[in-house]
Amino acid sequence: MKMKKWLSLVTLGLALILLAACGQKSAEDIIKTELKDSYVGNSENPGYEYPFNEGDDVLTFNKKENSITNSQGHMTYFSVLSEKDIPSGTQRVIDELENQLKGTDNFTIIISSKKNPVKDDAEAAYQISLSDGGKKIRIFELRRNQRSFGYYDFSGTSE
Repeated sequence: MKMKKWLSLVTLGLALILLAACGQKSAEDIIKTELKDSYVGNSENPGYEYPFNEGDDVLTFNKKENSITNSQGHMTYFSVLSEKDIPSGTQRVIDELENQLKGTDNFTIIISSKKNPVKDDAEAAYQISLSDGGKKIRIFELRRNQRSFGYYDFSGTSE
């Protein structure tokens, strides 16, 4: 009797672990299935780097090249930064954004003028947040240097 009870608990535990693992999407899956080709939107403040300008803009994502281009033609390459590779200072900013990221599919990218950037090539880090099946996007600048204006926070919808 005890063996039967123990076996059922183990089976239940394995089922819960499997369900949790299946429910999590990888950044690569999100990019393939939810990230749209372009988004129209705006940010009140610029990022330090192109293509992240203030004001109205169209951001186009080339998923094959892993690049982002704005409506003025400025382009940067991006790579997904794994959770284990996120520096502690950047992770603190992501933690501060928790309420805005809740209920979204989100991931961290680094950008660079070099194709397929690695952490050492990173010019900056941004958090990409997708909702409504990828129809809505927010892009948060994760740098928190002191400056007299706010940080890049793009809100957009797919075309």
